[in-house]
Amino acid sequence: MSIRGLIKKLVQSCGDFRGFTLVELLIALAIGSLVVVGALSVLYQITILVPKAQNNMLAVRQAQNAGYWINRDGTAAQIITPTPNLFTLSAATPLVISHVDWDATKTTTTYFVDAQHRLQRQIVVTSEKTGSVISSQQIQVSDSIASITAQYNQPIASNARKILTVTITAQVGSANETRVYQISPRSF
Repeated sequence: MSIRGLIKKLVQSCGDFRGFTLVELLIALAIGSLVVVGALSVLYQITILVPKAQNNMLAVRQAQNAGYWINRDGTAAQIITPTPNLFTLSAATPLVISHVDWDATKTTTTYFVDAQHRLQRQIVVTSEKTGSVISSQQIQVSDSIASITAQYNQPIASNARKILTVTITAQVGSANETRVYQISPRSF
């Protein structure tokens, strides 16, 4: 077939064009509206739900991180102060956990929440023989701490074992996460 024949067929087929029917327009409108609704739901998830989920996850991680470090030091503890009252951790009322290692070094770990709602962990290692400081360091354990309460007491009168109960609440944006840790210090 020559190019002239092809052009002649195209012109004839265009001349038979009548337009869209109402049914075709309604179907196209329905498909278009489904595409728009889908795009809007994706946009809603990206702008609203994803940041909210990120805040929830960040609050969970902050509470877990704080609980991990307090649990780690609390299980090795021989002395925990203050005791036995319920108190909220702050710079004025820290949680102090200490233990003596096999090499006669005393490790004192102090937890407190500063004015910017960060949980700080200060470790001081001293020699039991000389009383001199071997090392000292302070690290930030967690951000976004709304509150940490602790209580060190004997929950069961018939059992002499004391339990450190720590309740940690982290808040990131509008997301809150509260975790309760019951820590049993080592017995000796």
